[in-house]
Order: sequence, then C-alpha cells, then structure tokens
Amino acid sequence: MKAILLIPLAIVIGLSLTLSGDLPTQTSTLFAGSGRCESCHSASSDLTGAMRDTEGSDISPISLWRSTVMANAAKDPIWQAKVEAEVSVFPTLQSIIEDKCTTCHMPMARTEAIFSGAQSYAMADGLTDPLAMDGVSCTVCHQIQSGNLGLPASFSGGFAIDDRREIYGPYDDVQSAVMEASVNYSAVQGLHLTQSALCASCHTLFTPTIDNSGQPAGEIAEQTTYLEWRNSSYPDNNVQCQTCHMPEVEVPTAISTVPGMLPARSPFSRHYFVGGNRTLLEILKENGDEIGVTADTVLVDSTLARTVSQLRNRTAELKATYSWPNPDTLEVTLDVTNKTGHKFPTGFPSRRAWLDVLLTDGSGTPVFQSGRWNQQTAEIEHLDDPFEPHYDVVSAEEQIVVYQSLMGDVDGQLTWTLLRGADYLKDNRIPPAGFVVGGAFYDSTSIVGEAAADPNFNHAAGIEGSGSDRVVFRIGGVNQMSTYSLSARLLYQSLSRSFVDDLYQYSGPQVDRFKSYFDETGGAPVTVDSLMVAITSTSVDPTKRLHPRLEVGIYPNPVSDRVTFAVSGADEPVEVVVFNLLGREVARLVGTRDPDKTVNIEWDVPSLPDGVYLFLASSGTSTHSGKIVLLR
Repeated sequence: MKAILLIPLAIVIGLSLTLSGDLPTQTSTLFAGSGRCESCHSASSDLTGAMRDTEGSDISPISLWRSTVMANAAKDPIWQAKVEAEVSVFPTLQSIIEDKCTTCHMPMARTEAIFSGAQSYAMADGLTDPLAMDGVSCTVCHQIQSGNLGLPASFSGGFAIDDRREIYGPYDDVQSAVMEASVNYSAVQGLHLTQSALCASCHTLFTPTIDNSGQPAGEIAEQTTYLEWRNSSYPDNNVQCQTCHMPEVEVPTAISTVPGMLPARSPFSRHYFVGGNRTLLEILKENGDEIGVTADTVLVDSTLARTVSQLRNRTAELKATYSWPNPDTLEVTLDVTNKTGHKFPTGFPSRRAWLDVLLTDGSGTPVFQSGRWNQQTAEIEHLDDPFEPHYDVVSAEEQIVVYQSLMGDVDGQLTWTLLRGADYLKDNRIPPAGFVVGGAFYDSTSIVGEAAADPNFNHAAGIEGSGSDRVVFRIGGVNQMSTYSLSARLLYQSLSRSFVDDLYQYSGPQVDRFKSYFDETGGAPVTVDSLMVAITSTSVDPTKRLHPRLEVGIYPNPVSDRVTFAVSGADEPVEVVVFNLLGREVARLVGTRDPDKTVNIEWDVPSLPDGVYLFLASSGTSTHSGKIVLLR
C-alpha cells in the first residue's frame, strides 16, 4: 500500500522539480540542491494553505531564503574579490586560503569533497559547480549534527555532516515517508536547529596569521559574533540568533504542501536571515542577472527593506542631553545603546559605525560638525591617518567617533589583509548588554584601545555591562543666550572606504568586477538612528526624532498592471505622487504612518502609455524620488 501511494507522489515531485526554474536540483552523496526542496516547501497555490501567513503572503523557506546573503554566499562578489586579493598576497597559500573560505561560502561542494577524501577545495571548482553556487542551502544547515556545536571544534566551519542523510528540524512526530522516497533523507527532530550554537559554526571564525617571512605565526579572531553573544545577557533570557534573524510566524502553519493536509506546526521561523549587509544586497539587485541571483527583484527588494528596517529599528539607539558649563561652551552628551545580542557593528572587520553631530545657529548656519559624510569623496571628513582613536570627549570637528575593529600585522601596522592580521589595534565596537571583562571567551572578544580605559564605555553609573557608550561633545565659541539646533545621526557601513580602497590596489577579474559594481552602487551609509535637539539657554528641551531619508522599494519594476511602493522609515503619513516625463501628475497615493514596519502602498495602474514615469514619496520632511517603467 505504501509503495502504491509513493509512486504518484514521486511523479508529482518530479514535475515540480522540472518547474523549479533556476534553483539547482543536482544531488551528491551528502547534499541536494535547493530546487529539490522547493518542490514541497514552496507556498501553496490556494493562498490559504501551507506556508502562507494570515494575509496570504508567501512565507515559505525557499521564497524568503533565495534573496538573502546566505543564499548568495558563493556568488558574493565582495567575498570573491577578497579571496582573490588574499591569494595574490600569498600565492603559495592559495589552496589553504580557498579551502578555508569555501568551507562556509560553498559549504555543500567543499564538505562533499573533504568527505570523499580530498585534502582541500579550490575556488575554481566551486565556480562551476551548481551545488557550490547554491550557497548556504537547505541541506547544509538542516544536516548539521549537534555533537560539537558551541565547542571550539565546531568554530571556523567545523560543523559535522556525514552520510546518515538525516534532515533535522524542531518538530517531533514528523511524517518522513515522502522525503525518504523523493530525496532519500529522513526527517528527524533536532532542537539544536533553534539554538545559536548552530550559527556559531560559520559566524565564529579564526584565521591564521602569516609573518613577514611567510610563515604561520598564530591566529586572529576574524569574527566572533557567537562568542560576543555568549558574553551577554541574551543567553540567560533565551534570546537566540534565530530569535532576531529568523522571526517566528504569528500562527501555526503547515511546513510542506506534500503530502496534503499536514497539521499546522508552531513555531515556524521565517527564513529571512536578516542582517545588515545592505551594500551587498544592492549589488545583487543591480547586477542580479550577471551574478546569477535566482531571486527576482521583488524578493531582493523585500530583503533590502527588511535589512534597512533591522538597522533602523532593532540595532542601536541614540539619546541626548545638554548643559552650559559656562556661557560660551555647550556640552552635549550622547548615549549610544546597542540593542543587539552581539557587538555593534559585528562580524567582518570591514564594517564601521560613526556619529555625525551637527550644531547650527538660528539661521541654519553650521557652527560645528563632527563626522560629516562627504558624498563626493565617499568618505568621512577629517579622518585621522591611519585610523581614528576612540574618544570619550570630543572638542574639535576633526575628532570623529568611529566604532570599528581594526587589525594590525606582526609589526603593529594597520592591515586589511586577513592573513596579515596578528592582533587588533582598536576594537571599540559597542558590546551587547551584559558583556563584561573576564566573561565567556573574553580573550577573543576583548575591548582594545582607548575604549578599554573609558569609564563611560560599556559602563553606566559605574556598573559594567551597560551595552552602551557615552560621549561628551564639548563645543566652544557659542553663546548661551542664543538658540541652536543640534542633530545627531548614528551611521553604518558594511564596507568602509579604507577597506574598499585597499581592495582596489589588487588586480584580477574578481577585484575588477567588484570595483565596477561598488563604484556604481556607492556604498553610502545607512542611518541607524537620529535625533534633533533644540538648544536653549536654560532648559533641556525634549529631543525629537529626525526623519531619516525614506527608503522605497518598488516591485515589480517594470510594471504591467499593479505596482507596490514599499516605504520604510515613515514617521508620518506617506504620500506617493506619480508624474509622467512632462511633469504632469498621473496619480496621488497615500499610506499610513509606521516607523517600525514597511508601509506598502499599491497602485493599480490605469490606461497609460508605456514608458518611464517618475515618483516622489514623502513623509513629513523626508522624501525619496525614483522612476518606474510601465511595460504592458
């Protein structure tokens, strides 16, 4: 009876695979491409069944994952360029470098090769292997075994996968027959899929240090997201990586369309894998066809919108007070509080955040500005060479508060080459709440530089572990009897200009390709938080939030009949006005106010000629303009 039922199911699955489009369906001893999973784990077509939320939206793992950084880990042009640059510095270490880097960026192909007896895996092999280019795919994470998770042996891509062909998930009482028949995997409960230690396998990375003679000289903690989380208050509160980066669906849902009528399961996590790498997502969006991105523009736009929302609403917060210590000196105290479970910014050492503080007089004339972003040079003005130190007190425009980690080589010189990194010259990234000196893994996650002696860094009222930094801006040459306006912004970049410029000095097809992409995208910073303070002579006025520049995703674009404007950062009601190229208004649309969520405004396009149309989205004083293409 069982065999009779499985034959038609296998036929249905095979037909679905044929229709799976550009997701790979290849298999190997250990792995299956994401196209094999798509057959059963795509949203139901009736808008009310499996893997759809209460509004009927597609929340299937395949749809949400394919536009993420994880899905495109192998295709990532930044990563490919950085590997090429490292190899050009150490050509004799090419096999070691590429094997290390492909462990987590091309995990299926590399793991398969090592399992089959290979000593290492080459980048060139991965670039032509569909399973390698499937990135961090379904049958990677869901096959990782629990044995060594959270232990040093699992770090730096030390996850354990063998040929037992078990797919782990959080549920008991699973129906595994269809999976066994179609892809030869057995579904098994594995609660470790919901724990941060799973993510630690690749997001805790130690890389070797190479000295001036080309010999190994120890190692450096290249990224330590999990270790930072361990030394925080988040584990005790059971806030895992998945809690923030894979938020749960509000209601139970069936996790597969085959076999039909499966019971609804809870919890069910959205496979958003939302992070902060907006620059990469913009590159993927603008160059998706050339790079080989399998997600359409709608999905990439959605992931971009979620990324910006994550940065703006769940990353860090600013607060400000001020006082007049004397009639010609203003002191503004800024508190920057980390809202994440790891350091901010976290991960790869190319990332940075900084404070842009501007004081203007009653006529709007700038009086003082520290941290100004120069759009023409694509850099922060007045940065020190080789880098900006940490500041507790800022008293000059040339002093910039920059939160970052910077590596030094064996001679103590700043380096952007990972294999040259011997130690950190600076690490004043803001720790998570509960982070203390002497806590778990502190040797690998220590505060380095002036911040370590700053009594207001990760301390509040003398107590360690605040997860915040307090900076005093002491501005002289002002008049207490005058009125001023102060704005403060916390800005973030996933790729600093110094990192990019260092990468540009190398020559090779991957570096050249990345340069063309980045020069087009620009890598402008994201406003994480902002506020405005009215400065008077006597009292502290309540701060009010600035309206950061709106972010607007448009999908589909080109449009045939209906288009959605996905607006984030809207502190006031949203209005979208559409014009033709003659400047005549053709539509005026309104949306609600919601600074914490993306506001979706739909436009049913009337009978208009094909061509380019312009739009202006506004919310209070914030605006965003762009174009849409009508093509019926």
